[in-house]
Amino acid sequence: MPKSNVEVDQSGRMEMSGKTVIAVSDGFAVTVRVTARVKQQVRQALVERKVKSRMVMIRMFVGAILLAVQGHLGEIGSVTMDEEYTGYEQLIRSLWLERTRAMGFEFSKEDIMIARVGKQSPAHRAAIRVTRRQARADRVPSANELLKVC
Repeated sequence: MPKSNVEVDQSGRMEMSGKTVIAVSDGFAVTVRVTARVKQQVRQALVERKVKSRMVMIRMFVGAILLAVQGHLGEIGSVTMDEEYTGYEQLIRSLWLERTRAMGFEFSKEDIMIARVGKQSPAHRAAIRVTRRQARADRVPSANELLKVC
């Protein structure tokens, strides 16, 4: 069976107040809604672990994506993430590779692309539908669940 090439989009940035929705799509869509309370709790826990401020957001971003694809990593051939954190592309790639290897999956850095995911992307449409409350998120993680993958 061929592996999927998935797209990732985010609605509402991790560092902003309010909820953040991450959507992963390859025709299908999986959404994760991270509540403001969970973001605050995870941010606090990571800061207590001496994680640098900007790195906290990157870790939460990658962690939420991992929660969205959990159970599907073996089906994914490549990932295109929307350009959310300009200047942090290498860090995002490295963190993704580190976390997925720890879960027993091998990706190469060429498999992880950071590029503009357009408004016509199924991932973008799924994220917006959840943000606008036109659909429910597939997953709403607790702070502990997100922290485990950050």
